[in-house]
Amino acid sequence: MISYLADGILMIALVVTSVWVMKMNGRLQRLRDNQFEFRRIMEQTNQALEGIELSIDEINIRGKQVLNALGNRIDEARDIVTDIDKMTREVRIAQKELRLEMVTFQEQIGKECSSQIDILKKISDAANVASGNRAVNESDFVNIHRTDIQNGEVEPTYHRLEDQLPPMLRKVRLKS
Repeated sequence: MISYLADGILMIALVVTSVWVMKMNGRLQRLRDNQFEFRRIMEQTNQALEGIELSIDEINIRGKQVLNALGNRIDEARDIVTDIDKMTREVRIAQKELRLEMVTFQEQIGKECSSQIDILKKISDAANVASGNRAVNESDFVNIHRTDIQNGEVEPTYHRLEDQLPPMLRKVRLKS
């Protein structure tokens, strides 16, 4: 009987141990599944980190390329600005020289025109003296001319050339 009792206790202990082992086996199986899932997630994380690392390296390389290109463009722009400044100074100097030449040329043209006008006045006065006419101003000329036409007397008339000169021979002043 004692042996039945000991066998019963051992049997109960065996059943409890078997149930407990089955629970532990389930837990171990879940732990293996979780470990497998954890390993898979870690591999994906490593792949993602490697991709991020490659992306960062690529961004650094492209950033350096862009930085170098921008530096070259900035250097080119500085050279162009320097050239533009130099050309602007040269153009301003040339502009001043041209203005001086224009003023000198205008003075020469003015002197030449005034001498030509003096000659034309002398010729006109000589022509008026030769024809026997007196020096006539413009309003007298119009009245005499109308009277002569109305009387039927047409006399050759002389126009003063200095009165017919275009206004373009006046001096032009340029602002500096």
